[in-house]
Amino acid sequence: MTEVLDRARRGTGGALVLWGEPGIGKTALLDHVTAASPDFAPLAVQPARCESGTPFAGLDPLLRPVEHLIATLPVSQAAALRGVLAGEVTGAGRSLTAVAVLSLLSALAVDRPLLIVVDDAHRLDAETEFVLGFVARRVGTDPVVVLVAGHDAPAGGSWEGVDPLAVSPLADDHAAQLVAAAHPGLDGPEITRAVKAGGGNPLALHELPIPIDGLSADTAPVGPRLRKAFAERLQTMPTPAREFVVLMAAARADGDQLTLARSARSARSRDAEEPVWEETTWSGLLAGTPDRPALRHPVVRAAVYASASPSERRNAHRTLAAALPPGSRGHVWHRAATVHDVDEEIAGLLEQTVPSGVGAVPILRRAAELSADPAAATRRLAGAAVAAWHGGDATMARRLLADARSLTDEVLATRASRGLRGVLELAEGSLERAHRSISRDIAAFDDPRMRVELGAAALHAGWSAARDDLVGETLTRLAGLTTPGLPDVLPIVRTWWGPATDQARAASSAELGDVMAHISRVESQLLPASPLGLVWGLDEPLADAMHALVRRHRRHADGTSLAAALARIARLDIAAGRWGAAEDAAAEGLAAAERIGAEHIAAECRNCLGWLAAARGDGRSVDHLAVRTLQLAGPRRDRAVSASAHWNRGMAALAAGRADAALDLLARLDEHGHEAAHPVVALLASLDTIEAAVHARRPEIGQRRAEALDAWVRRTGAHWARFTAHLARALLDEPAAERSYRAALDVPGASRRPFDHARARLLYGEWLRRQRRRRDARQQLDAAAETFHALGARPMLERARREQRLIMAPARRDTAVGTGMATLTAQERRVAQLAAGDLTNREIGAHLRISDRTVGHHLSNVFAKLGLCSRRDLAATGISGRS
Repeated sequence: MTEVLDRARRGTGGALVLWGEPGIGKTALLDHVTAASPDFAPLAVQPARCESGTPFAGLDPLLRPVEHLIATLPVSQAAALRGVLAGEVTGAGRSLTAVAVLSLLSALAVDRPLLIVVDDAHRLDAETEFVLGFVARRVGTDPVVVLVAGHDAPAGGSWEGVDPLAVSPLADDHAAQLVAAAHPGLDGPEITRAVKAGGGNPLALHELPIPIDGLSADTAPVGPRLRKAFAERLQTMPTPAREFVVLMAAARADGDQLTLARSARSARSRDAEEPVWEETTWSGLLAGTPDRPALRHPVVRAAVYASASPSERRNAHRTLAAALPPGSRGHVWHRAATVHDVDEEIAGLLEQTVPSGVGAVPILRRAAELSADPAAATRRLAGAAVAAWHGGDATMARRLLADARSLTDEVLATRASRGLRGVLELAEGSLERAHRSISRDIAAFDDPRMRVELGAAALHAGWSAARDDLVGETLTRLAGLTTPGLPDVLPIVRTWWGPATDQARAASSAELGDVMAHISRVESQLLPASPLGLVWGLDEPLADAMHALVRRHRRHADGTSLAAALARIARLDIAAGRWGAAEDAAAEGLAAAERIGAEHIAAECRNCLGWLAAARGDGRSVDHLAVRTLQLAGPRRDRAVSASAHWNRGMAALAAGRADAALDLLARLDEHGHEAAHPVVALLASLDTIEAAVHARRPEIGQRRAEALDAWVRRTGAHWARFTAHLARALLDEPAAERSYRAALDVPGASRRPFDHARARLLYGEWLRRQRRRRDARQQLDAAAETFHALGARPMLERARREQRLIMAPARRDTAVGTGMATLTAQERRVAQLAAGDLTNREIGAHLRISDRTVGHHLSNVFAKLGLCSRRDLAATGISGRS
């Protein structure tokens, strides 16, 4: 379009026909071009639909502003235009009128380029359309630009030969900008859902239902202006084409393709031999091929269906029903769409054809609409709500469940929805309210398996809230059930879901691993949360069970359960050193959870991504993910999620050399009453906490965490806990360091958590280097560096490489340190001198009047520049005595 305007400025005109579906932005584009071209003289044609049958009606607004120039034309041309303005249409023919208009516009463009804008060209009367098409094809020798906006591409008729310009849907990034500007206050996931629903149609995006919570995952918003625009579009289409488009809008996306393909190939226009598919291709509404016909996007489908008359919709459904086998799902569905009133027979037939997965939602909802009995309608709406939830549409699930509960008593709605109310509360609301709701709903069921399923959800709620009383209450309820197989595994379930602070001797990790497969067969919801599995040392059997669940959920298109399983898999893959797989699982789970509206799952995925970011040294991403997680976890009182976010931040601070800041975060994990206190997460973060405490000169905090580890070892015998407890003793008890490091590395299966194992080698190598046992240190450090490099753990890799440099020959090391000294800034040198003098970060900050965080930042730079790793190494350089 810019090229056409530039040519006109140089004296050579041109024309374009902008075409596309209603609401796609043609008018906005014309307005923008007009406003951005002040050097052009504008003339606008905006025809009225009511005048589309009046000859030359569209020329009047074009000629009136330049009526005074008509007298300069040849007599016959002037007479023709005066006749048009006078409404005398029986005189001059349209060819003479077209020549006269071209002459007039050429004369008008002598002093200034001319821009003629014709919007809604489908409303033009036939005579004006002919004249403007004639002009558009002949302005190439004058500085005149003709821009025409209409529904169809100029494949023939009056606009034949004029260059087309398809106005395409907005790209996702541009659509997101429009949504953010039109609806301030929406967050990222809401904008993403809106963009998906709008299909790049600007008018649809402008008319989004607000609040966005009312927009379900597959809803295509059709506001009043968009509906009106599509209704007008349908009215201008030839009858066969209109019927075909409505047929496609009425068709099911998954089962009516053969009928549509037959119609696309066989239906003919009344005035032409070409198939109706060819005729409607230029409408901008279609996608696919005659063998796989489809409308461009669900928003187009919804708009066409909403714009069609009731009789047109019923006729389309009758056509589709007649083409399908009697009694089939499609046949019954289309029959139901032709029914005006309640019809229990059709409702029952619909219910019999319900598929598994999200495809059940529209069928059960329509069956409920046709139900004469409120109890039957409740059952069907509740079933639709459950299908929507498992299909990944929490918004629709909430709406359908509310409708079901409004029709009859609470107990029936609870049973029919399988206790969905509490599950939805668990997804987004308060964990304590979710537990109360689920616990109350358990009593509504006679089926022991349903009670177990809801009991498992209640366990997750109580455990995440760090409420041992709620967990104990649920375990007591489960103890009274007689589900086949449950009595055999309930003691194990009680063991791993019970309080982490329980001092009683429990079954060993090996014994628990033996029953994992049996638990999966009895009730997979009773499997422990991933942090629980890790703290019990059940990594491998739990991972096997979860991978099997992921495959099952993918097979059944159970989007919500899949997202939850992916979040759990990600945490287990992290521990196993499969970081790439963990990142993929967490990213997929996060996208699905945000689309669903399952915030508890999204938070778990963000925490997995945050842990990886901390281990990779990406502090910015850690903070970004943690802020979002903590904003939503606080009101929910989700301590497991809050604790994990604090752990991630503590890891990142420790990796950056800010031990005091790290300890401030990590010490909260077992601080009674703190919102981030969670005993299981505190155990898993023990090594980070203890190392931060040692570096921050707060060994009493490290000792408290080490004692908790020892108690856990006595209770469970878990290999990872024994391994970590040995490392804790090595860090806290210098005389026992070497014995403890060796004991840690000798724990069976320690290498199955590669990051932790490499960290133990790094710590041992650092200790050996300080003991001047360079050969032994090199062996540990080389192995650690190799693992950190393979994992992509940048901070730990840099730390290992600094240690490797320190075990070089002394002369080479002194040269490296001396070279680094020259690169220190004045402030870094002052901080280094005070740190070498055995001052803490707080004491250094008070002395220099800077924050602890700034001190940590300077020390991190000092260590990197000098190739050092600790204050002890710094003191050994003699910097405290240098001027």
